[in-house]
Amino acid sequence: MNRTQKKAGPRNLTHHNVWSHSYVFIVMLLSMISVIPSRGATSGELIERGLATADSLHNAGRTDSALVVGEKTLELAEQSGNPVYQVSAHSAQGVFLRSSGRIHEALKEYNHALEIATSDAFRRNPSQDAIEDIATLYINFGVLNLDMQHKEEAVKNCSTAAEWIEKSEDPAFRAMAYGAAGGVMMSAGEFEKAAAMHNSAYADALKSGDQDGEFRAAAYSMLLAFKSGDNPGVGKWRGICTGLLPDTQATMSRLLYYQAECSIALNSHDPRKALLWFRRILELDGIDGMPFVKFDCYNNMHEAYAEISDYEDAYKTLLVGNRLRDSIWEAQKAESLRDLTVKYETKETELALAQSESRRSQTLMWLFIAIAVLATGAGSFIYYSSLQKRRRLRKEKEFAELRAETERRLTEEYIEGLESERTRMARELHDGICNDLMAVGMMMEKEGSPAEARHMLELCREDIRRVSHELMPPEFAYAGLDEVLRYFIGKRAKAVEGKMTLTYASDIHDGGRNIPDDVALELYRIVQEAVGNAVKYSGGTRVDVTLRTDEGRIELEVNDDGRFRNTDRKGIGLASIKKRAASIKGNVEVIIGEASQEGGGTTVRLTVGAGRSGGS
Repeated sequence: MNRTQKKAGPRNLTHHNVWSHSYVFIVMLLSMISVIPSRGATSGELIERGLATADSLHNAGRTDSALVVGEKTLELAEQSGNPVYQVSAHSAQGVFLRSSGRIHEALKEYNHALEIATSDAFRRNPSQDAIEDIATLYINFGVLNLDMQHKEEAVKNCSTAAEWIEKSEDPAFRAMAYGAAGGVMMSAGEFEKAAAMHNSAYADALKSGDQDGEFRAAAYSMLLAFKSGDNPGVGKWRGICTGLLPDTQATMSRLLYYQAECSIALNSHDPRKALLWFRRILELDGIDGMPFVKFDCYNNMHEAYAEISDYEDAYKTLLVGNRLRDSIWEAQKAESLRDLTVKYETKETELALAQSESRRSQTLMWLFIAIAVLATGAGSFIYYSSLQKRRRLRKEKEFAELRAETERRLTEEYIEGLESERTRMARELHDGICNDLMAVGMMMEKEGSPAEARHMLELCREDIRRVSHELMPPEFAYAGLDEVLRYFIGKRAKAVEGKMTLTYASDIHDGGRNIPDDVALELYRIVQEAVGNAVKYSGGTRVDVTLRTDEGRIELEVNDDGRFRNTDRKGIGLASIKKRAASIKGNVEVIIGEASQEGGGTTVRLTVGAGRSGGS
């Protein structure tokens, strides 16, 4: 099967968490690599779906849920008897166990995967899936060795993994795998090898259109540029990361970028900036399920606090780090890894000897087999072709039915999820806020309780504000207004490239994060509407968006050089802009150029106070 025809499924890779030199740098990547093919069998489809689901949960930081799904998928893989599925399932479960700090159990899963992947039957004329499973397993061993400070073994593991990665025909897999192996190499101090791997990862990510892989490779390259003293390179890669960050929702990818920035801040002797990045790491969803990451954070935060003379917080974070260290680093775990490494190297030697003997015996065997094959080949070929055609038609029919059923089930789950969320929000408003307002009314009827009524009103206000924030667009959870507008204009500019020029300028230096959420949302929607109108209807060649602050006020302008068209048809765009402006107590003007009949241009200008609006 051609690699571009393969359906989604995970190859679980894990990156290492270790910090540069005497400072902490965690490089941890648990990636989804879509390389397992559709083998047609229903059990195979269920295994692939289970692996993909478990890996998605793990990538989002929900390690406990990933372990539950992974255990069920592992049972299906063992029942299938397919060695490729078995290696994938055992390796994936090892990744999830390692992330949750259960190193001894993770070693058992890797041991099962090792016994299958180092067998002669598995490696004889390996398929693309087998090649990628072997590369993944080597990288996971490298990560475990690096966790236990066995750097030489980790480098050896990842060098061998690179040889298998080169044999893969899938650029998406190569991008993920090179990134993972390069992270281990960098943590082990092999910067030249790491740089080569990350360059390959970035190139393959661009080739496959994997934006998440592009983001991770850029974050690694930024750190390597810093270690090499290449300041222009640091700026270049940081710019790429900043541009991709609003669209990057994966917990592990954001974790990687935050860790890179944290390492740069520590090595630049900027402890306050480093502490900001540490806090972002500890605020990530699912971080409690990553004991290695939390340990390295707390283990180095106390040094940053001490450097700024905050000795109380330095002592507190040091105690937390010590407790985490005691739960992770145990002599039994380190010894188990040593035993597994020895066993692994022994099996590799035995495999090489077995393959040498097998090649000599096979030479004689094939001489006799060839004669028999030639005698029966003609008749067998006709029968086999007919049989394969019937099997292919049957499998195609089964797959079409399974795909239709899956799409129907996913649609039902999506609709049920929407209804569930609507029901939850209605319950929040009815059972919480409405009852509180009723209590306020009852208090106001009583004499002598204005303080209690005011307190209840404040609680209602906070509940309403919380519910409204849950309905905010997801991009505002990670970026300010300036960043969101810059990204939006950049995307629209690419879409109309060659037909129209779109520009964005701003004098806001903090990214617009201090602008209230409700004001930022309405300004963003106004820009979307105004730019959309200019692109569709103005007939011009240029649209300029400007965001300025002046004496406590925000001024937004959208200018185009097109021709204003006043028709009898009533649209809702301008009315929508005016309503949004009024909701945040803003003033909007539409200014038509003097030569508008010849295309003098149109300006939409909005001014609003920078403080909280009345509805916030």
